[in-house]
Amino acid sequence: MPLLVLHMRWNDLDEERYAVLRDSLPEDDGRPQGCLSRRHVRRPRAVMVYEVWDDGPAAEEELARVRAVLGAGAEEPQRAVFSVPDLYAAGFPARKPAAAAVPIPAPRSPAETPVSLTPVG
Repeated sequence: MPLLVLHMRWNDLDEERYAVLRDSLPEDDGRPQGCLSRRHVRRPRAVMVYEVWDDGPAAEEELARVRAVLGAGAEEPQRAVFSVPDLYAAGFPARKPAAAAVPIPAPRSPAETPVSLTPVG
């Protein structure tokens, strides 16, 4: 399954709502299962939260939960979702990438390598 990168933006959050948002979306080990990474970025007029998920339905459930906590409508936050190949999962220690479609053989020792005595050329 590909990874989902979720970019969320809230405009003009006051300090009180930002504190609720920060507590509702922890960056540490308090993240829900399926959320591999989460980062908050605070700007003067906006708060951005970047998340990486390996479970799309769980990401939607989490977003609905946060909207309810903040009392936000469907238009908040602004969001963009990107899908990236499973290959990028190797960068997240909490998730192992899918098995390779073609098995990679174990390396052979030099003693096991056949030697050809026929000259080339």
